[in-house]
Parts: sequence; C-alpha cells; structure tokens
Amino acid sequence: MNAITPSDALDHIAIRAECKRLKEQEGLDYTAQAKQSGVPYGTFTNYVNDTYQGNVDKVGANLKRWLDTRGERAATAAVLPLGPGFVETATARNGLAMLAFAQAAPDVVVLAGGAGIGKTELAKRYRATHPNVWLATMQPCTSGIHTALAEVAEVMSVEERSANRLSRAIGRRVKDTGALLIVDEAQHLQTAALDQIRSLHDAWGIGIALIGNESVYSRLEGEGRKSSLAQLYSRVGMRLTQAKPKPEDIAALIAAWGIGDPSTVKTLTAIAGKPGALRGMTKVLRLAAMLGGHDPDGGPVITEANVRGAWRQLGNQMVD
Repeated sequence: MNAITPSDALDHIAIRAECKRLKEQEGLDYTAQAKQSGVPYGTFTNYVNDTYQGNVDKVGANLKRWLDTRGERAATAAVLPLGPGFVETATARNGLAMLAFAQAAPDVVVLAGGAGIGKTELAKRYRATHPNVWLATMQPCTSGIHTALAEVAEVMSVEERSANRLSRAIGRRVKDTGALLIVDEAQHLQTAALDQIRSLHDAWGIGIALIGNESVYSRLEGEGRKSSLAQLYSRVGMRLTQAKPKPEDIAALIAAWGIGDPSTVKTLTAIAGKPGALRGMTKVLRLAAMLGGHDPDGGPVITEANVRGAWRQLGNQMVD
C-alpha cells in the first residue's frame, strides 16, 4: 500500500488553485477533472471548496499525483511533433476516388488492405471534406446485427431504443441526403451484420464503403458466391485490395516530413516495409523528432541516428 504524503508536505492551497485554474482558463470543468483524477465528484468539489470533512491528505495526494502526471503528459505533447497531417499518397487518391464514387453513384465499394497503409486516415479525410458522410468503426463487440446498427445509429445521432426499429430509424436519417456510410474495421462483422449493412443501401439508396483488412475481401470472394453473401457480393461496384503501401506512398510521406538525406530515407523505407507500415513509420518519425530537438528555425531535427534510436525505443530489432 502506498503511503499518503503527510499533510505538511502537501500544499493544499496550490492544489485547489490549480484545479480552479484548469476550470477557468482551460475549460476543464469539475466533472471532467473528477473523472480524470478518479476522485468522486462530490469529494472533489468539497475538497476544492475547502469543505471536505474526510481524509483531506488522501484526496490531496491523489489530486497532486494526477496534476503532476497531467503536467508531464502536456510537456511531452508539447515537444512531440504532430507531423505533416494528411498526406495524399497514391493509395489515398485511389481510395478517395472510390469513396466519391460510392457516394455519388450511390454504390457499394470495398477497400481492403494490410494494417498501417492509411485506410482509416483517408476515410477520416473524406468525412471531413464531404457532407452527409458517416464513419462507423466496428469492434469485436459490435459484430452482430443489432450491435452493428447501434454503432451506426450512434455516429448518426439517431436515438432509437428498439432493436427492431433501428434500421428504419437510420433510414429516416439518411433518406434523400445523398449519404455515404463508411464502415471501418468491417472484418469484425458477422455475415448477417454485413448483409444488414448492405440492406441499408438497397432500402434507402445510400452509398456504402466497407473498409478493413484483407479478410473482408477474401470473405466476399469466398462466401459471395454462396447465398449467405450473394446479395452483397453482387452489389459491390468497386474493389481495392492492397497488402502493403506502395513505394510512392512511402516516398510521399517521408518527403512531407521534409527528409531528404538518402541514408535516413533508406532506413525509413525499410521500416515502412515492416508490419505496421506507414503507421509504424510515423510513430518512429514523431519519436525521432522529439529525440532530435529543433534546428535554429524551429523545425524538428530528424537524422538516421535518431530514427534508429526511436525504432529501438519502440521495442523493435535493428533495421538493415
């Protein structure tokens, strides 16, 4: 059991002042602070208002630990570059064109590929730049018909408690909107749930984009000729399958980071070819930039040594 810091070592006034500052200057209300710190709301507010009658030292120590950790995270985030943002790689351009086709036609499209090639990022980009686009991300716990529809309803802000009426409620939301529903991580969906998503296209005339790993496509190819997925298979207008990022995708992302040193480019290209692909390379770049500091102009310093060091710190074997 951790010992509680003695009262004379805790500055309760400073702790209360910082909680008030977070609320007044950063807009983090007491409900959010209590939730983040793990201190019950009633206890939290009484402590901050100096009216708490319980173990003040215990509450103060918990809040100080939370505030210290929060400060450390903020300091790390301040020096951890976000990167160049969305980069329109060759794969991204193809994917965006497919999503535009699915929405305009409207039609059903499938984007399937390996982890880290940018499928989710292009879906987010399309949603951010086009109206009436909803992105529902599936999980193992949303594999069934009802749970999948509930996830779709959630992102559409559709409120309907009856499982039997969910599909119709979603339909009323998207009717005559020229909508596109993007279903990410579609490999988690059971066959019946995939067919239910397909039925939204048939019933309400909306575009559907199924995004996931390569098993999504292989299931359509395998089961699509059977009755279980025949309806969906016959409606897929366009398909894009890609196991790994293209060389031009890797080159575009490296260039977007402003890296031109041939040895650094070679090392990063090797990293992008490993499991995790572009996502893994981006994690390495962010950490390498933090390790390298900044040049006189304020830009991040990314060298081959920093890249290799970041790769090792992330728990990987040395790249060739």
